[in-house]
Amino acid sequence: MELTAEEAKLKALVQEQLHLQTLLAEVSSERSKLISSLGSMPDLSGDDLRTLTACGLRLRRNAENLAQQLLKCGRELAKQRKKYSEAKRRVRLLEELKGRRFEEWKYEEAALLEELASESFLANWNRDRI
Repeated sequence: MELTAEEAKLKALVQEQLHLQTLLAEVSSERSKLISSLGSMPDLSGDDLRTLTACGLRLRRNAENLAQQLLKCGRELAKQRKKYSEAKRRVRLLEELKGRRFEEWKYEEAALLEELASESFLANWNRDRI
């Protein structure tokens, strides 16, 4: 159950990282389009330049914010991968322990069965002698 929970958290963080990467790529694409559109705009006024500059600054801030979120997500993802690996290791160890205990139980059951068979044989042998 712990392994399943850790795996779900890991998948969610991977999805978040992919989403942030996609958003960052979109913002970068928008910035590139904005820059390339400057050459195709004739007769730019001061208001146009201010608007374009403000849009460029907003896109840059968005890109920086997304880059920070992506770094944070990457750190969380690394921590979660470690937690997932530890949970997976614990599950494997518990399965090994369960296997060993089952083998011990089978050995003890076989010994008890052997003892019961011996006692039964001796009881029958003693009864037949008398």
